[in-house]
Amino acid sequence: MQRDDRVIDYVMPVAIKSVAGGVGGVQSLLKQKLPQIGLSEPDCAVIEGAGHIILDFGRELSGGVRILTHRAEGNTRVRIRFGESLSEACSDIKGRAAGATATNNHSLRDFEAELVFMSDMRFGQTGFRFVRLDFFEGCQVTVKSIYAAFEHRCLNRLGRFSCSDPVINDIFETAAYTVELCMQNMLWDGIKRDRLVWIGDTHPEMLSIVSLFGEDKCIEQALAFARNEAPLPAFMNTIPSYSLWWLVIIADYFTQNNNIGFLYAERAYIKSLVSLIDSLIDRDGNLNFPGYFLDWPTADADTEGRAGTYALCAYAIEKTKIIYGALNEDGAVLDGILGRIDRSLKGGTYKQVAAMRVLAGFDSPGEALENQLRGGAKGMSTFMSYYILSSIAMAGRTEAALGIMREYYNGMLQRGATTFWEDFDVAWLENSGRIDRLPQENEKDIHGDFGAHCYKGFRHSLCHGWASGPVPFLMHHILGIKVCEAGCRKVAIKPNLGGLSWASGAYPTPYGNIEVNVKDENGKTRVEMRVPQEIEIVP
Repeated sequence: MQRDDRVIDYVMPVAIKSVAGGVGGVQSLLKQKLPQIGLSEPDCAVIEGAGHIILDFGRELSGGVRILTHRAEGNTRVRIRFGESLSEACSDIKGRAAGATATNNHSLRDFEAELVFMSDMRFGQTGFRFVRLDFFEGCQVTVKSIYAAFEHRCLNRLGRFSCSDPVINDIFETAAYTVELCMQNMLWDGIKRDRLVWIGDTHPEMLSIVSLFGEDKCIEQALAFARNEAPLPAFMNTIPSYSLWWLVIIADYFTQNNNIGFLYAERAYIKSLVSLIDSLIDRDGNLNFPGYFLDWPTADADTEGRAGTYALCAYAIEKTKIIYGALNEDGAVLDGILGRIDRSLKGGTYKQVAAMRVLAGFDSPGEALENQLRGGAKGMSTFMSYYILSSIAMAGRTEAALGIMREYYNGMLQRGATTFWEDFDVAWLENSGRIDRLPQENEKDIHGDFGAHCYKGFRHSLCHGWASGPVPFLMHHILGIKVCEAGCRKVAIKPNLGGLSWASGAYPTPYGNIEVNVKDENGKTRVEMRVPQEIEIVP
């Protein structure tokens, strides 16, 4: 659906990354000019024959490219390639070259178009930072300006966080920008590939959105869309665990905003889904789902996926108690599920599985701590980062959690990320280069040479909303803000600086922002807060 808060900003390139062949005068494209073609345009890039130009727009954007063409004669075809990395902008899609991993899946990012005499035209709709234009023999074209057509919503960010560590500040801002780009017509997973409502992936996105905006209709729209696409007994997105996440999202979004009308609208479906889950758990506590997907890193480890899904099921049913309480429904079926489900399946050493067992109450945070700290950021997951970091903080090791978050997410920043990625492994950092330059000799391409499952190579999304976990983690565990009653009527505020000198932030509620300032003063924590009068602060 079209939103009235969507705008297009025209962004100038910040650099010319490459120019070759019959392309000249390209520095003119970095000059600010009136965005209107005139009869006389003396300051243009001139293309005479085959060649290319690659533009860098400085950060990840959603949208396309706007080209103001003055003269267009001869062969006016141009190949346009968008890239989230410089390498992707120079890559071939499948079908053009054997072994190519770049695609046009979900959004057209590699195609040919025609430039027209005295024209102002937009091309493409994808996620990108770089644009490469290839011209062919016989081309005689002059181009006045090339802009990125940055399409986004006019969002009024209410939540904020800053602290004494500039790296953590960069991580927070990048995570926030990542999820903001995915808040499109509905809540998308990614803005290049995965322009879809994958509802299981939406929980960390939802936690980020309420931390930044308090509420947003894209969440309720995504929840309703996923439900409509999966009439029972089908599971959402065909994945059983995603129907579990749907319950978690509804419960946590209700806790934030007290949107009781939405609960009543979904009442029948919620009760039927709970009945379906109940019917799939046998008397021995086995969960008889057709699949056990937790996240991609555990996708090939059957025991891990199963163990994680068992814990997620218990976590979702515990959250559903909030929904049943608000609807005055009998929760006996929920207690029956929780009392019956097998809690003994632990899996192995995957941090996300251990985190889900902690959140489900299967294990104490202390029991999981050794596993969670082993190897630092090794074994982290962009999708599951919030849960892994939270399980460590719940064990009283907030400083260690901050260190792992810093190591993991700063690894992407060090490689030029301006948004956070669908997946990332710190092992990829070894002998790999930045996304804003081409790999040097004997150097790995951190975009093209890595990835797995459905995101191999350049198909890998470098802007994925589920990677925004640092936003709610910093709100919940550093500023210590925890909502305890629907609509933020009761809130606990228990900051933990985790080794920082100071931290400051704001958390949106239906009654206005909670403001928290925390400072270490000679080993003692001083907390200042400003809380709307409608909110009760509880221990």
